[in-house]
Amino acid sequence: MAEVSQSEAAAWGFEPHWLLIIVVSVPLAATLFWWIGVHYFDSQLRFLEYQQFAAVVTVGVAGGYQLYFWVQRNRYRRRAVCLKTDLDDRIPFIPEWIWLYSFLYYLMIGVTVVSIQDLGEGVQIIFGGLVLLVTGCAIFYFFPTYVPHTFRQFEVNTLSTRYLAFVQSMDNDRNAFPSMHCALATYVGLVVMDLPIIGVWVGGIYIGFIVVSCLLVKQHVIADTIAGVALGALIFYLNLGLNTGYP
Repeated sequence: MAEVSQSEAAAWGFEPHWLLIIVVSVPLAATLFWWIGVHYFDSQLRFLEYQQFAAVVTVGVAGGYQLYFWVQRNRYRRRAVCLKTDLDDRIPFIPEWIWLYSFLYYLMIGVTVVSIQDLGEGVQIIFGGLVLLVTGCAIFYFFPTYVPHTFRQFEVNTLSTRYLAFVQSMDNDRNAFPSMHCALATYVGLVVMDLPIIGVWVGGIYIGFIVVSCLLVKQHVIADTIAGVALGALIFYLNLGLNTGYP
């Protein structure tokens, strides 16, 4: 078995070429979102408003990643714990689920963006997402956790394992509890459940797939995923209660 090498503290930041790609791709993506939103989601946003909203989302996501990795790199003075149980050892390792783990996750986030009906609704959703991120990072900092090192020991001999190794190369095994992947997926899944094209069942299945994928690719243990779902739902309903104008 070959161990996937991980840096002790994952470095992540914007290099100039990445900034150029972002500057070019955001207006193009916003244009696509505008077209899909108008034709399939009856969005009332004008073309310029989609450009503005996409720029705000991009800055929010970039800032969120910086905060996430800053916490991951700067809390090594605290002793981290592992929440693995015997039941986690019974869950098989199926690296092919990395594709759902990655692409279904971002696909549904894209659906959320294109379905926005007005900028006020979009700001409310972004605010809830930022509260979710800050809450999760506070937990990571004061209650450090990690996944078992053995979970990241596998043979890199297929396309799926190579891609999984690539994903893990940008992240270390810390910031485990709660699973932010599950938390954000739950938050987004609850947001899009009101959409006729999605509905309660599809939104629920999406959340379920993300939880299962986190376990099958060994990115998290069971306790991480349960806490992530609970945190995502808690922030969603708190944000919903604070914004009475939200549908």
